[in-house]
Amino acid sequence: MAAVLRKPSTEREGASERRFAPRTLPDQVAEELGAEIVSGRRKAGERLVELDLARDFGVSRGPIREAIRILERRRLVEVRPRRGAYIKPLSLKSVADLFNVRTALSMLAVRTMATAPIESYIDTLARRSDELKSLIEVDDPIAFARTMTRAVKTIARGSGNELLVELLTDLANHTVWTTIWKTPLDYQTSELRRMSADLMAATLKAIRQRRPNAAVTNLGQLLDGDRDRAVTTLSRLRGENLDLNALSHDDQQNSATIEYVLASSLQA
Repeated sequence: MAAVLRKPSTEREGASERRFAPRTLPDQVAEELGAEIVSGRRKAGERLVELDLARDFGVSRGPIREAIRILERRRLVEVRPRRGAYIKPLSLKSVADLFNVRTALSMLAVRTMATAPIESYIDTLARRSDELKSLIEVDDPIAFARTMTRAVKTIARGSGNELLVELLTDLANHTVWTTIWKTPLDYQTSELRRMSADLMAATLKAIRQRRPNAAVTNLGQLLDGDRDRAVTTLSRLRGENLDLNALSHDDQQNSATIEYVLASSLQA
């Protein structure tokens, strides 16, 4: 059955902020096809035939070819010379690892931002926090997830560390991060949205009060919860299991080391 491609988004980041370009047709195909791979509807090792995909999506082979290149950059597809494109294995552990690396970078960013806050970024984060609150009673998990991602990006920019921002941007563009949120993985109840919005508001308050440890604690709790709920949802969709208790134990041992290494490299 042909996939239904969503219309390009026209929402604004804010009155004074730049407007994002509409998604191209290859971007839309990549999102839909990537979501099928992440959810397990398409299996590892399956060959992606351009002609078949063009028929399924109701487009020409050009957008399909470019969509495959996008998914190759996101490490979901392997293009083998003279053999075609094949779906790469994707484990829940690798998805959890992606969350953990993003969290480590975000912890460094929020600690830096809370140590020496920049007023303009505090104002932007306050707007993001208000947007999250306004979405609590709105049954749109994807909109809430996108707004949460923007809030975390604001914290990264508010750290004043350009290399850290570049690393987080590369993490989004060259991994499955963007793709996995095509399907609602979290924030599916107003209670969860309220809890997450409250944690972001608490993070903002700690930044304003220049309390780095409190900012790290609140944002860390928020992002760890995001990870656990998203992985649990993916586990159900894919029919796979991942021991979250063991994962949390490993995180406690590794998180401080990761943040220390990142901080040292970024300050070098």
